[in-house]
Amino acid sequence: GSQPKKFVLDQYTSRRQFLSTSAAAAMAAALTAASPAYAKGPKNSVDFTNVKDGDTVPSTFTYKMDVAGYSLSPAKDGLKEGTGHHHMIIDAPTAFVAKGEVIPMDATHKHYGKAQTEGELELEPGKHRITLQFANAYHESYGKEFAKTITVNVKGA
Repeated sequence: GSQPKKFVLDQYTSRRQFLSTSAAAAMAAALTAASPAYAKGPKNSVDFTNVKDGDTVPSTFTYKMDVAGYSLSPAKDGLKEGTGHHHMIIDAPTAFVAKGEVIPMDATHKHYGKAQTEGELELEPGKHRITLQFANAYHESYGKEFAKTITVNVKGA
């Protein structure tokens, strides 16, 4: 006699769990869609993933670079909408390169034209301002939206 009752209970429990799980998933989806604050960081942005503002680093250190909103593409692949590569600017007077401006090729501007996501810097001890700037295949900056500047403290030997 207890077998049918158990079956009904299990069926009810499964259905209730399914409904509550579905309702929770639907609510989460609605909240996420309605509120961009739940997304990780700004839609269009660049960031350092392993170094943050104010960090103390050795004189030679590796940094990892990320981009959101656009995708990485080697410069040799040519100009493609919504793609580009990273540039590292050391001790720049400004926090970003103006949109459309070509990023210079010199000792303070490192180009990652092969679409690299990691780089290495060797800096003198002291405070340094480093800027990550995303740009197109012609090294034309995507501007402030795709720039991130942080200050690092380089340890003495």
